[in-house]
Amino acid sequence: MPKPIPCPSCAAFNKPDASHCHTCGRQLGSDADRAPEGTNVVLKQVMGGEVYSAFVGGEGRRMNPPAPPPPSDDDAEFLTSDLPQPEIEDNSDVIGAALDRIRAKAHAEGHRFKPYVRSKSRKDAGPQVQGDLAAQLDLAVSLLRERRFEEAIEPLLKAIARDDENRPPWILLGEAYLRVDRPYKAAVAYLRALELSPKDEQAWLGLGRVLRFLDELPTAAMVLERATRIHPEHADTWVERGLVLASMQKLPEALRSFGRALDLRPDHRIALAKRTEVEAMLQDQEAVAVPPEPSVADLATSPQAADAEAAFEVDILEEIEDSIQEETRKTLKAAREGTRMAPAAPVPEAPRPPRVPTFVEGLDETLEGGIPWGHLVLIEGAPGTMKSSLAFSILLHNAAREGLHCLYVSLEERASSLLKQMGSLGLKLDVPQGSLVVLDPRTAADIIGEKKDWVEALEAGIRSIKEKRGLDLIVIDSLEALEVLAKFKDRRREMYRLFEWLRDLAVTSFVITERPDWLIAGHVLQGRWDEDFLADAVIQLRIHMVSDLEAQRRLRVVKMRGTRHETGYLAMVLDDGHFRVTRAMSP
Repeated sequence: MPKPIPCPSCAAFNKPDASHCHTCGRQLGSDADRAPEGTNVVLKQVMGGEVYSAFVGGEGRRMNPPAPPPPSDDDAEFLTSDLPQPEIEDNSDVIGAALDRIRAKAHAEGHRFKPYVRSKSRKDAGPQVQGDLAAQLDLAVSLLRERRFEEAIEPLLKAIARDDENRPPWILLGEAYLRVDRPYKAAVAYLRALELSPKDEQAWLGLGRVLRFLDELPTAAMVLERATRIHPEHADTWVERGLVLASMQKLPEALRSFGRALDLRPDHRIALAKRTEVEAMLQDQEAVAVPPEPSVADLATSPQAADAEAAFEVDILEEIEDSIQEETRKTLKAAREGTRMAPAAPVPEAPRPPRVPTFVEGLDETLEGGIPWGHLVLIEGAPGTMKSSLAFSILLHNAAREGLHCLYVSLEERASSLLKQMGSLGLKLDVPQGSLVVLDPRTAADIIGEKKDWVEALEAGIRSIKEKRGLDLIVIDSLEALEVLAKFKDRRREMYRLFEWLRDLAVTSFVITERPDWLIAGHVLQGRWDEDFLADAVIQLRIHMVSDLEAQRRLRVVKMRGTRHETGYLAMVLDDGHFRVTRAMSP
């Protein structure tokens, strides 16, 4: 049996007929199975974006010098790439530094960030999936062309579910995530693409753009510096490097980067616009002794620069599309020439959490872990039962701990008043920027009044939010206020339309509704409400009189489809910003 070939650089094992190492890309020679005398043995393993390294041996030389630390903003001079540089076989030092900065940034902002790790039990893609993979890629490219970035994510995830060793879907997924302001998910995609193809120019460019988006400018400059050495003829990489250097106020070096991009592509619009701006800034610095530092936003506020930025984004999409056309043609050809096989299994939906935790201590345990994903939940109760506080708490904790994108549609209370109230209850409002959006009643009223059909108007408004920031959880507070604003005529019919629209959003939704208690002969009676029958779940809150002087808030899960749950009342308290329920013990 032929023996696998170890790489002399990273010690990874390759197929007997391999010509290049699948991990670091180094060419494998006939003497690849032995290390040169006097050379340190380098052991490296790249798994899920994390780089583990060890150098074993004596005084021998190393294949590559250690990576310099990321440049600081105080450096007077910045390393230029205009001079010819020797080819670098291993770029894991720069990738590792970028990974560390992204992980630290995510941790500081409360985001989840975990590089992709391929399952050991996952099987390689067979011929039967190639045709479907090409179809999903074609659909994604069409959506990206139309700038429907949010919609393009789902077919890309389906393509990756079919074959996670295929590079183009990862590149396109990173671009789509970056366009909808999800830089950490974009980073996962670009790092995976680099793991599959360590010298891919689009992956290097994408990683630099993610770091610039996160305002990690020194690390972005280091990544793009390495990218220009790997692909010195890639104009967009030089442009991106110039943007980063301009933001760092390294104007002469930024000017050289834009000039190099124009040498490669004289009609590059963003390079032309930015070079003009940087030249003007340099002239101002010469005319003024101590000029004020322009902000990053000032560099891109002119109409010409804005048009150039938009053109640059389109150019990147077109280049990505061109780069995958050949691979798509090969995939389609393989699918046509392959033998007829049984139809492929249905493609799994985009990964979603199976349940949404409420983060109410004692409640998730009774719900088998939380609320099933996609459910429409009614939170009903009398005034003072903390309906809005409970719903806001669920959104707040899922945004902070689970990284979900949440929207609170307040139809009665202004956003400033609502946030002030929630802060006074001890709910910490330190969530990642953009992960929790509160829609003010005035904005909601304007949205609903835009069209004759209130459902279409609300759908258009929410869709714009979903496309810009993403959407996983939504709260509508309250149903009665919506009924007044939308001027319901047939209540049950309008309830059905509202609930079907919320289900079509493919999110988990909470609708708050008012339910006064009717006490007759000491018994609590509830009327017949149409929405209770239409909803997937009903959580009821009420105030129970423990004695003539004491009252207790209680919670009851009346209905929860697809879940075994207790139906009795639980005592509910809010302590230090956290809701907690226990079994109610009272007469």
